[in-house]
Amino acid sequence: MSFSQRCNHANEIQTLYSQLVATGFDTKKPISYHYFFIDNDPQALVLFKELLLKQNYRFVNTSKKGDKYQLEVEKTEALNAESAMQVGKTLNQLAKANNIDIFDGFELKSEEKEESFADFKEEVEQIPVLELFKKGIELYDKKNDLKALIVFDRCIKLGINSEMSYYKRGNCKTSLGQITGAIDDLENTLRLNPKHYEASFNLGGLYFDGANYEKAATYYQKAILLNPRSDNGFYRLAATYQKMGMKNAALQNCQKSLQINPNNSYAKELIGSLK
Repeated sequence: MSFSQRCNHANEIQTLYSQLVATGFDTKKPISYHYFFIDNDPQALVLFKELLLKQNYRFVNTSKKGDKYQLEVEKTEALNAESAMQVGKTLNQLAKANNIDIFDGFELKSEEKEESFADFKEEVEQIPVLELFKKGIELYDKKNDLKALIVFDRCIKLGINSEMSYYKRGNCKTSLGQITGAIDDLENTLRLNPKHYEASFNLGGLYFDGANYEKAATYYQKAILLNPRSDNGFYRLAATYQKMGMKNAALQNCQKSLQINPNNSYAKELIGSLK
């Protein structure tokens, strides 16, 4: 079972391990970590694979992803959040030193946990329909994203409070580093309710973090149309325009943010760098 999709940022890793420990994950027990590398040149990945094999990584496969190629290797080891981040940093540096385009993070694989969550899925199927969404919210509020996600899966399957189930599940996936799935869920939220401010705002953040600034701007624009008093919405749009090289637009939106909330420290810092 994969606990996350391509977890490779510090905040994603910290959140992932917090959730795993909360569900009984033993960081002292070795399990299978799968690491991913992407490049345009399959031969470059072949050479890099040989280097990793010398460092006791095991080859899993090489596959084509669109117009690029992906190398997957595996190592069984015991890691916690800090050591996982250090391994990721080392592999990222190694990839750069060998001219590999992208170190694309890791996934955890564990058959033991798969059985554990299979048991929980069976429990969820026994929860009365009228109590199901409430159970999902309870787990969500406790930040138990792994189990909350399973409950919202069933809510969506049964058509229970679909708008909020998609939204909450999208946030769970964001916390677990499942970015593609999170985007799909938040877009489904907007399909059901085009006036859902938080879904628009969060989509802006996901696209911003993925350096898709045009998409980020689109969703932040939508967010501030839905909530014209959102100082953070104007600030985030300003930050996006800055990344796009649109200094005047960034400055204007920073000023709007500070008009709404003069104490927005992020907007203050950004406007200082723009002037």
